Amino acid sequence: MPSRLYDDLDPLYREIWGTSLHHGLWDTGKESPQQARDNLINLAIDLLQPRGRIADIGCGYGTLAHRLINDFNTEIVASTASKTQANLIKPHPSLSILTGDWLAQPLTPQSLDGAIAVESLSHFLSFDSFLAHTVPALKPGAQIVIADWFSDNGKRPFLRHLAKSGDLPHWRSFASLTAKARHYGLKESNSHDLSQKTAPTWSHLFLKSLSLPVRRPNLLPVLLTQLIKRPSLLWTFPLLRLAYQTGDLQYHIVSFEK
Repeated sequence: MPSRLYDDLDPLYREIWGTSLHHGLWDTGKESPQQARDNLINLAIDLLQPRGRIADIGCGYGTLAHRLINDFNTEIVASTASKTQANLIKPHPSLSILTGDWLAQPLTPQSLDGAIAVESLSHFLSFDSFLAHTVPALKPGAQIVIADWFSDNGKRPFLRHLAKSGDLPHWRSFASLTAKARHYGLKESNSHDLSQKTAPTWSHLFLKSLSLPVRRPNLLPVLLTQLIKRPSLLWTFPLLRLAYQTGDLQYHIVSFEK
């Protein structure tokens, strides 16, 4: 899991995109970025059917975890690989925070009523290892919701470049996820291809990043340091937008039932 990336870029992430580090969903095309991010999470919650004890895998700054607690009276096990993110999560009696690799966390069999992974699955080296570790912890009938990006053309040079820029393993197809899920006894209950409705995320992020030196000049030293370390950041946002435009990247949200 790319803890160093999230720790290094933490102040830039929060300034450019806020504390919900995921795509937005533009249903009408007229939404603000915040409304679009809310749209995506609202859909994920509808598919999850929150109840009982839920794992939020790749929880970021805990925004979704707190919503699930406050709106659905759930108990949340929130996992992040980033120490910086973990330190910024607001404590709550119904919230347990796990820091480090999700695959190294001890999980009690059939202890979870559900699980959600919003844009964290793509960081794992294999879908197989993620499912092998997670599925046994789910109770029968539990839902696991996954929202993430996929590609059937992950070996293309510019996609390999994008994966490397984001500390991601190679891109994998959505079909490979559903096949692995069936292998682990999961039944697909809902699935949506949101590629075109999530693609504007990268246009908004690019424009927001361009204005950063003017809006927050105090962050210039951090920005310059990261550009020296990761010069590819300059063209990552436009390339991601292009990858959606060409169909080389797709965004899917899917729920599976154990």
